[in-house]
Amino acid sequence: MRRGTARSRITITHHGSRITITKPTQIIQTTPLFLPDPLPEQLALPLLGVPVVLRSNATAVITVAAQALAVWRTLPLAFVAAAPPAAFAIIVHPPNPDAPDQAPTGAWVVRSYGDTFLAAQDSNLLTAHLATRSATAFVTPALVADTPHLRDHVIERLGFLLASAHDRTPIAAAGVVHNGCAVLLVGANPTTKALLSYACLQVGFSLLAATTVYVSLADGLRVWGHPGHLQLPPDAPRFFPELAALAPVGPKQPFTLDSATHWPAQQATHANRVLVCLLEPDDAQASRLTPLPRAEAVAALHATPSPELALLRARLPAALAALTTQGTYRLHVGADPHSAAALLTHLLAHRVDVG
Repeated sequence: MRRGTARSRITITHHGSRITITKPTQIIQTTPLFLPDPLPEQLALPLLGVPVVLRSNATAVITVAAQALAVWRTLPLAFVAAAPPAAFAIIVHPPNPDAPDQAPTGAWVVRSYGDTFLAAQDSNLLTAHLATRSATAFVTPALVADTPHLRDHVIERLGFLLASAHDRTPIAAAGVVHNGCAVLLVGANPTTKALLSYACLQVGFSLLAATTVYVSLADGLRVWGHPGHLQLPPDAPRFFPELAALAPVGPKQPFTLDSATHWPAQQATHANRVLVCLLEPDDAQASRLTPLPRAEAVAALHATPSPELALLRARLPAALAALTTQGTYRLHVGADPHSAAALLTHLLAHRVDVG
């Protein structure tokens, strides 16, 4: 490794005035990491019904990905798009020479422009290009050792971002499915959506997604989701006493429940029928369900954009127009999420005409 000093020149133009700043910049040159092409480890799965191939130089990365994305192994071939596979690489690389290889602690810095996505956290770097449906991540050994972080912020982030490039518009909503019909839970706060999702699971619904669903239109309306994990607040046992036996990681820490472990038979990946419910918490009243004008539902979906939507905003009007054709409702969620789940069960039982 060699260190040197160069002088960098920064020019800033402001209202016709030009300011030039010259400052010393340290240059750090490191020995490059020579890797085979293609990388030796590989996993291929149809994420959201879109063929995606993950490659890595580390078996541990593939192991985590195979476990996190296992639900997609059994997707029937009829639901897999006839498209060339998207491809992303996760390369385990030592951190910068002057940075310790420690567990990730800081927030990710995320930027997007055009069809390009970038994210960085310390020595961990991610980039994706939707036009070429490709992505690359350089991550440290310490991040790989943090399985939840690797799963949530690298594997699933890049995998589903690439899948969304193929007629899969991301929408910020939780989703549950009952008798083949998806109910999208929109608005409110993440806690309300999570508690209601869990209450729905208790009465036979399947989990479609905890935070983001994806809308495809090419073959008719279809809503996709990755059931993954459901995160409940620390006080969730006051509604669901059985959770008290599942101690969270620490005091005041949320309960993170893996759907494959807790509800293996209640994982949904897609639905062709869909209702939209705008949630409004109201602890002072009993839960109640009322029709919602379609325009208000569209406005609510616009107001809670998915972070990935900045790259796909041109698709949003068509996706929302299709998404709100089969029924839109306002669900006032009272103090007890069980009663709200019962209302949804009753709604679906009397909506056999949907779709």
